[in-house]
Amino acid sequence: MKYDVIVIGASPAGLMAAWKAAEGGANVLLIERRESFDSAPSPADTSFDGFFKMIGLEPEEKYIIHKVKGMNIISPLGTTITIDAPGFSIDRKRFDAYYAEMARDAGAEIKMSSDAIALNEGEVAVKEGENKKMYNGEVFVLAPGVNSEIVKETGLKTMKYPEDLAYAIQAEIEGVEVDENYFHYFLGKEVAPGWKTTISPKGDGKASVGAFVRGKSPKEYFDRFLQRDMFSKAKILSISEGADQIITMPNELVSDRLMVVGGAAGQAGIAYGMAAGMLCGEVAAEAVKEKDGSKRFLSKYEKQWKKKFLNQYRTGRFGLKTIEKMSDAELDEAMRALEGVDISKQLSKHDNVILNSLSTGLLLLWNNPKLIRFAKYIL
Repeated sequence: MKYDVIVIGASPAGLMAAWKAAEGGANVLLIERRESFDSAPSPADTSFDGFFKMIGLEPEEKYIIHKVKGMNIISPLGTTITIDAPGFSIDRKRFDAYYAEMARDAGAEIKMSSDAIALNEGEVAVKEGENKKMYNGEVFVLAPGVNSEIVKETGLKTMKYPEDLAYAIQAEIEGVEVDENYFHYFLGKEVAPGWKTTISPKGDGKASVGAFVRGKSPKEYFDRFLQRDMFSKAKILSISEGADQIITMPNELVSDRLMVVGGAAGQAGIAYGMAAGMLCGEVAAEAVKEKDGSKRFLSKYEKQWKKKFLNQYRTGRFGLKTIEKMSDAELDEAMRALEGVDISKQLSKHDNVILNSLSTGLLLLWNNPKLIRFAKYIL
């Protein structure tokens, strides 16, 4: 069967790509290996109002299950910085189903229980139950998530620093005793080397609890974290595993007739993946209209994405790599310098993420000039 655009993977990025390509007039097929959107989704299940505003979408009450006022960032020694940034926890099953229906309404066809196993010169081989089918397309969008074999076979180095991929274990837990008005992010080498351990409230004592670790297995950190007093009455309902591309940095995203988007492209974060998917879908539809699936034409997607978001990813990598060099005691000292400071107000002064980071760093040094000794980590 022949389609204009074939999207492989119903991740948030893949769903947005299918929606925008279909909305742009393309005949779209979306292939997804899960049996239904009730099947095990990714651990990613939180976002912020500001992220959705940034990409031009409104979060929908249909999939939001709990709202928070912002986030608490907790240092290795217990120093807490509170940042007001309204956010929400989502039901990923309802979330995925909602955007799948939006793609269908735009005209995209979605095939579940369909596993793309090979991609060659304008056609994809798909395993459907005991059968193998071939589908032809003009443009292919790969959105199957991290560590996909079909992405590896393209030869594209989609992440600049794949060795920095973080791996996660996350559990749905009830009976968690924590302030449900905030997401809670715990930092430090003893808690979660390379990234964070999180508690994301979902209301009524329920929460997602996860350990996101780089360079080591997350299990020992996850198990140790659950020994804290706040989990003394907790019961684990389910466990999922996944990966976080927070500082891997998107790299090669395009070749002839092919674009990669979302987790497979190192585009961390639900909202950022969705934004990339929309850009990708729009370019795919344009390519079909222009009858030009060349790398040169499809590179419009990569260029637009980098123009909008690359600096934000660079800043994120810079920040985490700086923290990585600091001992837990040094990180705590740095965070204590920001206690009592209205960071939310400070960050709102600039639209540019780099100016945000610079202004916050200068504020930190202003509150504690002794911290200038940490400049060795950022120079």
